[in-house]
Amino acid sequence: MFLIPATLGEEGINVISQEVKDVVQHVDLFIVENEKSARRYLRSIGYKKEFSENSLVLMDKNFPEKTDKYVFEYLLNGNDVGLISEAGMPCIADPGNYWVREAHRLNIKVKPITGPSSIILAIVASGFNGQQFRFNGYLPIKSSDRINALKKMEEVSISKNETQIFIETPYRNNSMLDDILKTCSSKILLCIAAELTQPNEFIKTLSIAEWKKNKPDLHHKPTVFLIYSK
Repeated sequence: MFLIPATLGEEGINVISQEVKDVVQHVDLFIVENEKSARRYLRSIGYKKEFSENSLVLMDKNFPEKTDKYVFEYLLNGNDVGLISEAGMPCIADPGNYWVREAHRLNIKVKPITGPSSIILAIVASGFNGQQFRFNGYLPIKSSDRINALKKMEEVSISKNETQIFIETPYRNNSMLDDILKTCSSKILLCIAAELTQPNEFIKTLSIAEWKKNKPDLHHKPTVFLIYSK
């Protein structure tokens, strides 16, 4: 099972390695999050084969345990399968990990291929502690619950010298930023890493007090948020 990285946006093909482009040419079956975008991505990196009815198997985000037995029978018969996330590296903030765990259980070789990860790119560009960090994924949607989560992350960052990383659905980024600015103390550092590897990439680290003076518009821009105590 090959874990195949994708771009972090519609552009950014230049960050996809030749190894990825070479590997996909030998794969006939892919596990994907969205058929249309997976086809478009594979074509963009030079995939030449025709897509049959069984070429793409959709991940079930709500019930990942409902795996397609055909896929594992196919793998056990010595064939290769590619697992592709919607963006970046597979199995981070998507349900692909279940398929990988099943592959391990069945003694199927798992081969990750190097590619872009918004989380790693964000932390190395933030100036924050890259030795102790925690990825918190998506925070609660309800504002009061999200504020409580932010307070806890701030406390942990201060007490453990640990970088806190989290993401949000792009159309809720501005409300997330509002909650960060009204919840975290003025001296806490916030890094905003938006549209990574894209033409309008934006990465900046400022204190909460400084962000309040010049708040960016993050609506519909894929963004990674990081907080850290000085």
